[in-house]
Amino acid sequence: MRRLGRYGERVKAGVDSVRGRLVLLTVSLLIPALLSMGFLLSSVDRQGRAQLNEQMLTTARALSGAIDRQAAVGVAVVETLATDQALLAGDWARFHARALRVTDRRAGWVVVADLTGQQILNTRIDYGVALPRSPRIPELDRALQAGRSQVSDLRMGVVSRRYAITAGTPVTVKGKAYVVAYVVEAASFLSVFREERVPDGWVAAVLDNNNKIIARSRLHEKWVGHSATPDMADRITRAPEGVSHSTSLEGVPTVVAYSRSPQTGWTLLVAIPRADLARTVTRSVALTTGVFILLLVLGVGLALFFSRRINREVGGLVEAAHAIGHGQPIRGPSAFSLEEIGAIHAALSEASRELQIREERQKVMINELNHRVKNTLATVQALARQTFGKMEGAPVELFTERLIALSAAHDLLTRGGWSKAELDELLRACTRAHGDRVVLTGPPVSLDPNCAVSLSMVFHELATNSAKYGALSVPTAQVGIDWKIDPMTRALTLRWTETGGPPVTPPSKPGFGTRLIDISIRRELKGSAAFDFQPEGLVFEATLPPPPEDAPRWSNRF
Repeated sequence: MRRLGRYGERVKAGVDSVRGRLVLLTVSLLIPALLSMGFLLSSVDRQGRAQLNEQMLTTARALSGAIDRQAAVGVAVVETLATDQALLAGDWARFHARALRVTDRRAGWVVVADLTGQQILNTRIDYGVALPRSPRIPELDRALQAGRSQVSDLRMGVVSRRYAITAGTPVTVKGKAYVVAYVVEAASFLSVFREERVPDGWVAAVLDNNNKIIARSRLHEKWVGHSATPDMADRITRAPEGVSHSTSLEGVPTVVAYSRSPQTGWTLLVAIPRADLARTVTRSVALTTGVFILLLVLGVGLALFFSRRINREVGGLVEAAHAIGHGQPIRGPSAFSLEEIGAIHAALSEASRELQIREERQKVMINELNHRVKNTLATVQALARQTFGKMEGAPVELFTERLIALSAAHDLLTRGGWSKAELDELLRACTRAHGDRVVLTGPPVSLDPNCAVSLSMVFHELATNSAKYGALSVPTAQVGIDWKIDPMTRALTLRWTETGGPPVTPPSKPGFGTRLIDISIRRELKGSAAFDFQPEGLVFEATLPPPPEDAPRWSNRF
């Protein structure tokens, strides 16, 4: 969570956020449903294909039955005409008229031929007109031999010159054998497809015993009389009915259901393009998938919607926590939709009030403590004057200055609530008496109380010694103080450099001030100190190690 300017607004990224976790929760709840849906869709796909195959096979059986009934009509016609007295008496003219009346409202016509195939009459032609000889029809020959009616396979009509089907029955007229036949064009069977309402996109076809197309629901005129594809002819030979993959005469991959009639031996085919089959079967799958995706999107959308409100409320808690951290009062009670967040906000409000009360008490106590410390220092100063007042060398002034430096450090820490002191302010307080002759250079650094007190004594000693013997004893000389924090080790390095002062010579032995500086740096702050008494001026350098993580001695505010 990254804090922005306005209250309650946060930038969320990844799954480590309320929004991400709610989305993950929604998705994780839907994953089992997704897996179940996958198995269900697979089962639905198999069942859908099985049901569609069964529907196609049922349609093929129904169409085959309808074709058989239509063929049976032709058989019934010829068997009825075979009992006509005019026919049995050999009165061909009267029988021709009678046959015309029978077929007046029917699609076919009547033909009577002898055993050589010579037509005796044909209701498509006026009686008395010379008639052609018909080719021998094997099915009718078998009917004569068996003495029963028979339906032929597809053949070309001699008179009509169109593909036709013949239903014939043997009859004896004055001791001579004849065949009475009822002939219909193959196109008449197309009415079966219309009556049975073959679905759009399906192709139905009737094959005779030679696998020739008798009728086809699509492009009948183009394909009538053509043979079925070899693979389809092979499957029909192997089983009387079934469902298989094939390729249509147009070259389209199809799924075909077929059923062979036990009465006529004809085979009824119902085919559907595989692409249409896939679309038909997968329509329910696609619908189910679409519903699932919609639910998933809805679930994620609701998760994002509710997480936005939660994020805003959590953002309010973060704002309250930041306000408490900066010592600012937090806002009063707000309306929260979540009881837990409201309870946390109430607890933070109570904690904020308690911290403010404690901070006020702490300020009073610190001010009182500082006042008492100053009183103590003043008492010590008075005792020092009384003790050292009559001694030579004026040690009381030096001691008093050190107490004043210590007091200045206390003042800085008091302003910071004894939590920190700024390094630049501390150095200015230690060198204030020398004005702009001391140049400070370095980044902002905050010191803890112990470090601030120790460094105040160090730089006070350096400034005092410089004012007596070094650069600050000459009006035109300067002192430079610079510091830096190592970006890798986090060690703080301070450097005191004097320029323009009197010539410098190393002391024969360290004085009290040198020992005080060394003790403060090495023992108190665990650092290192180095004095370089160059002829042009003293150079002092101190390096302080980084503080423990749990108790920072200083911090670079940048």
